[in-house]
Amino acid sequence: MDHLTSIRAFQRIVETRSFTKAAAHLGMPRSSVSKALQELEQHLGTKLLQRTTRAVTLTMEGAEYYRKVSQLVARLDEAEINLRDMGAASRGRLRVDMHSSLAQFILIPLLSEFRGRHPQIQLALGISDRPVNLIEEGVDCVIRAGQLADSSLVAKTLFKDKLVTCASPGYLEQYGIPATPSDLDNHLLVGYFSASNGEVWPLRFRKRGGEHLISRYDVAANDSASQISMLVNGLGIGQTHATVAAHLFETGALVPILEDHTNANIPISVIYPPNKQLNARVRLFVDWIVERLSEHP
Repeated sequence: MDHLTSIRAFQRIVETRSFTKAAAHLGMPRSSVSKALQELEQHLGTKLLQRTTRAVTLTMEGAEYYRKVSQLVARLDEAEINLRDMGAASRGRLRVDMHSSLAQFILIPLLSEFRGRHPQIQLALGISDRPVNLIEEGVDCVIRAGQLADSSLVAKTLFKDKLVTCASPGYLEQYGIPATPSDLDNHLLVGYFSASNGEVWPLRFRKRGGEHLISRYDVAANDSASQISMLVNGLGIGQTHATVAAHLFETGALVPILEDHTNANIPISVIYPPNKQLNARVRLFVDWIVERLSEHP
C-alpha cells in the first residue's frame, strides 16, 4: 500500500476514533485500514495508536505525527482541488457583497477589466450596507470597511482609507465653512446609521488625547451611497470615505473641510471563508481585487 494512503487511513482512524468508520469514509475494507496502519507504524518504527475493545487512542508520538501530517495533507488536498478546479474556475456564478458606496465609486468602475479576463463568470453583486452571513446566505465574499468582527473568516486588506468631512459648494456658500469641529454645532449635519441595528455612526475627529465624536444629525440614511447623495444635494455636512469622495472632490460636487482634524485610517478588506471552503472562482476574484486595489491611493 502506498505511503500516502497509509497516512490518510491513520488520519481517518484518529478523526473517527474507529477502524470501521475510517474504512467506510475511505471506501476500503476494514482489514485494509488495519494493514495500512500496521505498515505506517512499521515504516516509522513507533506505535501511533493504542487499541482496546472500546477505544482507539493516540500515543504521544502518534499525536505529534497526526498534528504535522494533517497540515501537510490539507495543503496537498488544497493543491489538488485547485488544479481540478482550474478548468471550471473561469465559469459559473460568483456572489460578492459590499456597501453601496464602495460598489458605485470603487468596484463597478473596475469591473470591465475583471469581466474581460473571466467573461464566463456570472458575477452577482449584492449591494447593501446590511451585514451578511456568508455561509447561510450563499455569499462567496464581501468587501467591507473596518475591522473584521468574525474571527472564523479570512480578511485581506486591500488598502487603508480614512474618513473625510465634506459638504457641497452650495451649502458652504450659504452657511459658511466651519473652522473647527466645535463649529458644527451651528451647522446642519448629514448622518449615517446601521442598516442592521439602527445605530448611528458618529462623526469622528481627532483631538489631543483621543477622539471628538458628534452623534447629532439633521438628516441621515442607512445606505452609504444615499448619504453621499444627500451631501451632494446640499443637505448638510457629513463624513464619508476618502476614496469614495475623491472623484466628487475632483468634479467639485463636494468640498473637503476640517482636513486637519481627519480621523485615523480604516482598512478596506475583502472577506471570505477559510481556504478549505474557497472555490477557484472566489480565488480568482480575490487575487484580482487584491492586485487591483492594494496600491489604491
